[in-house]
Amino acid sequence: MTTDDDILDDLFHGCAFAAYVDQAALEGGPPDCERTRRRAFAYYEEALAARNGRAETQHQPGSRARLTEIARSGHEEEPDGHA
Repeated sequence: MTTDDDILDDLFHGCAFAAYVDQAALEGGPPDCERTRRRAFAYYEEALAARNGRAETQHQPGSRARLTEIARSGHEEEPDGHA
């Protein structure tokens, strides 16, 4: 297997692995599948935005701080503050 075949070099798979590890650390054990999936896609969207020169701030919906907040609560609130 060459380095070109390394699955974690793929952007999405790297984000998915990071999401799995982060979620497991938050939960203190095997992570919830749905929360891990949501975190992985959020990390991927954030990475794509950064790659394309659209770095996000802490107050934008996809920021790392916002993702952690969503992952801990298990749901995303609507802009008016209601779930």
